[in-house]
Amino acid sequence: MGVKNRNPEPHFVAPSAFSTWMERIGSFEHSPQLAVAVSGGADSMALLLLAHRWAKDKGGAVTALTVDHNLRSESRQEAEQVHNWCRQHGITHHILSWVPPVLSSGLQAHAREARYHLLTQWCHAHRVLHLLVAHHEGDQAETLFFRLARGSGMDGLASMPAVSQLDGVRLIRPLLNTPKSVLEETLRHYNQKWIEDPTNQQAYYTRNHIRQQLESSDGADGIILRANIMAQKFGVIRNTLENKLASHLTQVISLFPEGYAIIGHKAFLQLAPELAMRALSALTVTLSGDSYTPRSEKLERFYKEIITDRIIRRRSFAGLLFIRRLTKGYWLVCREPNALEKPRALADSENRLWDQRFRVSWTGDSLHMNVRALGADGLKIIEKQGNKQTLISEKAVLTVLPSFWHLEELVAVPHISCCHPDYRHMDFNTVFFPAKPLAGRAFFSMNT
Repeated sequence: MGVKNRNPEPHFVAPSAFSTWMERIGSFEHSPQLAVAVSGGADSMALLLLAHRWAKDKGGAVTALTVDHNLRSESRQEAEQVHNWCRQHGITHHILSWVPPVLSSGLQAHAREARYHLLTQWCHAHRVLHLLVAHHEGDQAETLFFRLARGSGMDGLASMPAVSQLDGVRLIRPLLNTPKSVLEETLRHYNQKWIEDPTNQQAYYTRNHIRQQLESSDGADGIILRANIMAQKFGVIRNTLENKLASHLTQVISLFPEGYAIIGHKAFLQLAPELAMRALSALTVTLSGDSYTPRSEKLERFYKEIITDRIIRRRSFAGLLFIRRLTKGYWLVCREPNALEKPRALADSENRLWDQRFRVSWTGDSLHMNVRALGADGLKIIEKQGNKQTLISEKAVLTVLPSFWHLEELVAVPHISCCHPDYRHMDFNTVFFPAKPLAGRAFFSMNT
């Protein structure tokens, strides 16, 4: 663990400036309760102190949340250091621990997902609506270059929004237009130290390699500034197109609570290519539960297959199954069976997310209870019992519905009101709860 101060810089974030940014974001309740993700680095410590003063002035409070990923031997000590700093400022602090899986690759991506999952879980449990994270101007530039390297389309190049929704929690980034050097000077102004994370200097992570390249470049500040201006311009374009898309979606796509959709073929062909591909992109994220939209080149190739009638019957794409119903004039879109989450044991009766799309809950004994897709075997059981009461006639939809099983016995399929007689004393629920709605809130940039 390295704790350091650096040479002084000429500027710092004044409380009045931070208050102005928060007012622009808007929509805070009286006496706002905020959660702030704090690693102990300069950016998150500065955000914590600024948010603490802002919330206190409004009769509210902040809670600092530190996720200990247990990826380094020093991580617990650093989390405890953050706890001590918070106590000195009279700020409530909690450490959220994660046990990393044994993986040969993709550990950083898993850690990022776990971090946000733990943070939003805490917010849900404590009824906190707003989660603040400390992404700053340099992070925005790195995101732009990272997504350029991945071949992202325009949506990706808009980079990070100032406000977004994550699992029902309002994710807020008030510092996107602020250089890291200014945040460090803000901490010096408050006489507050911070932690330097050594993993930020490890070049084998793509983002860190981009960061090191930027820091070693002549005129790095100018490059970062221009990258942020570019991201903001893409954000303006994205916002305009998303507003336009929202007005067309209801005319083209019908979304159902069982987690599937229907695309009107004729109406879809009448959409401008850019809007049509945006509609496909939004639909894949909503129905698949994936965090990211398909890559632009794959999306464009798939769109061309649809409009040129190259798909005869069905096609898998982005974890979804697109089934053509030519005589009925539509496409049926549902989850691809091979992409579904595997059967999972349920430890308790609290709300849980299955396949990143359905909130599942139940009452009563959970011993040996698990949730899985109904599957062809489950559908045969229902048909054999003669109790299939559903308006869904599509087998492809029925087989991917979430269902409850006790060992090898089918217990309930809530979406089609099916329940085994021996379990009618229990209450089973499955609610379609996509992380990203089909027509979500507009992309919000601090400069729009």
